[in-house]
Formats: sequence, C-alpha cells, structure tokens
Amino acid sequence: MKGGSLKPQEIKDFLQASYQEKAPMNIDGYVLDEKLSNLYGKVYVNEDSKKVVLSFRGTGMENLGTDWINNLIFAVSDPAYKLTPRYRTALKMYKDAMKKYKDYQFELLGHSQSGIIVNNLCNNKVRNCISLNPAYKNASLKDNEYIIRSKGDVVSKLTEPKKLINSVFYPKWSKKHMITIDDKTGNPITEHKVDILDRLNPNMVIGRGLGNQIMIMKTKYKA
Repeated sequence: MKGGSLKPQEIKDFLQASYQEKAPMNIDGYVLDEKLSNLYGKVYVNEDSKKVVLSFRGTGMENLGTDWINNLIFAVSDPAYKLTPRYRTALKMYKDAMKKYKDYQFELLGHSQSGIIVNNLCNNKVRNCISLNPAYKNASLKDNEYIIRSKGDVVSKLTEPKKLINSVFYPKWSKKHMITIDDKTGNPITEHKVDILDRLNPNMVIGRGLGNQIMIMKTKYKA
C-alpha cells in the first residue's frame, strides 16, 4: 500500500479480519494491535511505514440480536445510534488508536452497519475512509470518503442519491468516490458480502495517494 491507497484484496483482507474473533496477527506487513482491537473492529499497524488501518465489521452472526437492535436504532434516529454501545466502542477504539499512534497515517474501513461509523469518524486527520455496501441514510460524504457497493445490494441503496448531490455541491468529490459493482447473482444477501470485492480488478487502487490526489487506477473489473 503506497501513499495511503488500497487495493481490493487488501480491503477485503482487513474487512474479513474485522469479523474474526481470532483475527490474523499479520496482514501484508500490518500487525494486529490486540490491546486496541475488539469484537467490533480491528487495529492493524505497520511500524515501518507509520500507517494504521482501523477495520470495522458489519452485523455479525454471533451478536445478531444486538446488532439488529443497533440497526433499528439507526433506522429511527441518527443521533440515537451514537449512544449505542456499538458506536461508543468504535469511537473509543478510534480515539485510543489516534492517541497511541498520533504521528501515523490512518485508514478507516467499514462494511454494512459500520459504514455509519466510518462516515461519522471520517475527518481530515484520516487519509482515506472506505466503506463497502454501507448502511447510509442522510450521511454527508467527505472528499476523502470512498464507497464501494453492488448494484444488487439493498442496504447501501440510499447512497445513490448522495452520489448526485455530492457531485453538484462538493467540487473535490467525483464519481470516482463511488465504485459500483455489477450484480452478478440477483441475490441481495450474496451481493452484500465482502466477497464482491473479488470482482474488481486486483490492480486498481482506491483512495488518496501521495499529495492527497484521487487514485482510482486501472480498469474497474477483472478481465
């Protein structure tokens, strides 16, 4: 990962790790910070490049009841979601990581429900904020925020109007901030999974690179 931009496989590896109770200790040279990581998210650190990846998971099967309560709270009230243990746990992980690695470059990744968390935590202290099939409602997207979604995903459907609004009101926000993947299965459950990242060209890079330029390189899909 050069200059902060990420490739699809790297994003997939970090997001998959966010769901695992026993996550890999090392991903592409990034070491798991076990003290800061928790059930809802993982902190990976590369000491050599001074980079940190915070990866937040979506709704998990082991806490399905609690996670769906959080989903329902978000559906009713955006401010109320910030009072949930799920959001507060993520916020604490983010603040603790920022304090511990204050001179490092940060990347935030989230899937599904955690797209809400990434959107709320995304700021100019973070290099890139990347969400896969995020559960957005009335979110204001930042110029360092990138969304990857399947056309067949129901959860992230409400990001589409924001794509148009942002392209009009935020000059630095371009269509390249929204990567849309074709629906290959017609199954909304399958289209919501992290595995859809396998359909992207493995050589493309997503996010701001050196100098904060937009980096969406190569073709979108695999040949």
